[in-house]
Amino acid sequence: MVLDVKPEQITKDHFDLVAIGSGFGSAFFLHEFAKRRKARILVLEWGRHNTHEWQLEQNVNTDIEDETTYKTNSNKPWNYTIGLGGGTNCWFAQTPRFHPNDFRLKSTYGIGNDWPISYDDVEPFYCDAEDIMSISGDPDMAAMLPRSKPFPQPPHRMSTPDRMMKAAQPGQHFVMPTARARLPTSQRTSCCANLRCWLCPVDAKFTVNNGLMHVFEHPDVSVCLGAEVRRLDHVGGAVRSVTFRHDGKEYQVSGDLFILGANAIQSAAIMLRSGLGGEFVGSGLHESYGWNFEVYLDGVDNFDGSTITTGLNFGLYDGPHRSEHAAALVYFENRWQHGLRAEKGRLRQALPLVVVTEDLLDPENLTRMRMPSSASRRHRTMR
Repeated sequence: MVLDVKPEQITKDHFDLVAIGSGFGSAFFLHEFAKRRKARILVLEWGRHNTHEWQLEQNVNTDIEDETTYKTNSNKPWNYTIGLGGGTNCWFAQTPRFHPNDFRLKSTYGIGNDWPISYDDVEPFYCDAEDIMSISGDPDMAAMLPRSKPFPQPPHRMSTPDRMMKAAQPGQHFVMPTARARLPTSQRTSCCANLRCWLCPVDAKFTVNNGLMHVFEHPDVSVCLGAEVRRLDHVGGAVRSVTFRHDGKEYQVSGDLFILGANAIQSAAIMLRSGLGGEFVGSGLHESYGWNFEVYLDGVDNFDGSTITTGLNFGLYDGPHRSEHAAALVYFENRWQHGLRAEKGRLRQALPLVVVTEDLLDPENLTRMRMPSSASRRHRTMR
């Protein structure tokens, strides 16, 4: 294991596997790969290894600001972390599964596209990932989202409005599954609802730093930090080597297998720079939309749950309406996003809600190497 191998030591070298990026995709893949076969592995990571202690001291996840790594014609920010562990550093650790009908949207509701795989195909792997992250979850969810194994940890404590909704809609309202520990683990404390999930002060949420560092400390793995991958060099459609930049100089390594896990924007940019674009690469950039609301409660106090988001309501999610409208998940928040209620004796009688929907792919939202002058301002074009 070399956690910070120098580029001069590896340039022109050959590896069995080269992984680009070290976030969720690469880390989970390498976790399984290194257990199954002996191989010489190189990880190329653009950022540094910023420990949890460093992040707390600096009050940031990384020393590389995400907005310096792309240009856009939209005012919308695209947030991610450049550094060892990638998005595991900054995510809020909400972990609801996809619904079975999400995989067959076209055949069921005549909209979007069907996946080439089903919920049943991925279900065992959901369980494996949830075990790695010690997911805290509501066992009642199995009636809607079938499970072959129980959640590793018990659910978080619901708020009073959650308990009321659970009684009214037992088959639609559940405790939010999350990688914020309900019970302490060997490497993580329990969540104390401090509401700073992007940088958890008590280290309760799963990150690479507290859950998958063994991947990067494996004796077969070398990690080159500060390595910005510029292009994949290929012959006949097969990638043979990768060129990366470190301190202004370019280096090259070859390999038998390449894993591209550099997030939705940077992965597409690397492929486009490499001449591996194709029809769909970088096209359809999209995400979930969250709309914030506040409900005033009548004689009911809130904010007595054990984590930042306590409830997950599926009442507006699946059904015939999906042929015309998006599925909507309703998050019941255990934080005072809008401030406490400004009435004597009713400070806690408010319920923040986030209604989360996912847009269909829009081919005009895309990653490009250059923006055409005629690009529509209402679409998000990255380069």
